[in-house]
Amino acid sequence: MNMSELNYWKSLINIGLTKFLVLKVLSLGPKHGYGILKELELMTSGCCVPKFGTIYPILKELTQNGYAEVKEDTQLKGSQKRRVYTLTPLGMEAYRVALEAWRSTIPYIYKAVENDDLVFLEDIKERLSRK
Repeated sequence: MNMSELNYWKSLINIGLTKFLVLKVLSLGPKHGYGILKELELMTSGCCVPKFGTIYPILKELTQNGYAEVKEDTQLKGSQKRRVYTLTPLGMEAYRVALEAWRSTIPYIYKAVENDDLVFLEDIKERLSRK
């Protein structure tokens, strides 16, 4: 652990966000593991993309606890079958609750990071456009 390295902090942020972001991607429709990673890369502009080894335990947890279903994609010929994940109604409810939790928390995270200066939507958009 080296707390003076940017990757250390990004890794901690990814750990906290990954399960929520996987739920978000699956709330948009069925996806296989690689498709989830690609969607996360697009969604976060590459900022918060977990490794393969990170999302598969999350997908396993979601399926074992009834939040997602998994089916094998038989459309692929001559290659490995892909496992396609879909949120169940319980998974959609979990996503809605997680979304509300993040929405109610993010303004205060910004406030803490910005030394009590509230960060307004236009400021956030400006910061994101610089990426």
